[in-house]
Amino acid sequence: MGLKERLQKQMETSDTHKNEKLQTHYYAATVEMLFTGLEATVTKQQGTVKRIDQGRGELAFTAPGLDGLATVIMVGSGRTAVDLFLHRDGLLGPDLEKWIELIYEDLDSTYRLKMIGTKEIT
Repeated sequence: MGLKERLQKQMETSDTHKNEKLQTHYYAATVEMLFTGLEATVTKQQGTVKRIDQGRGELAFTAPGLDGLATVIMVGSGRTAVDLFLHRDGLLGPDLEKWIELIYEDLDSTYRLKMIGTKEIT
């Protein structure tokens, strides 16, 4: 990660992000299972879950120096997408990309990963 990316105050994942580490992850799990996993992961990283709105598919959280929003949506055929949006107030602070990596790594170790971005996992 270059200096420009390190100084970004916000970062989000998407299907087509040029950085593969920041591409949407799809799991063979229910929305409820993934909310439980996200809550455990955020807590393990010294974060606090502020709001869970299953109707909107959102889990809002805070951690030292950052705010985050996870979006969990079942997209069909046994796939549930998890996207992340993180924001920090200053230029310096927590490494947002590292936070996203840690969340995805934790979910990957707990739930069966089906896709990253547009690539199927076999």
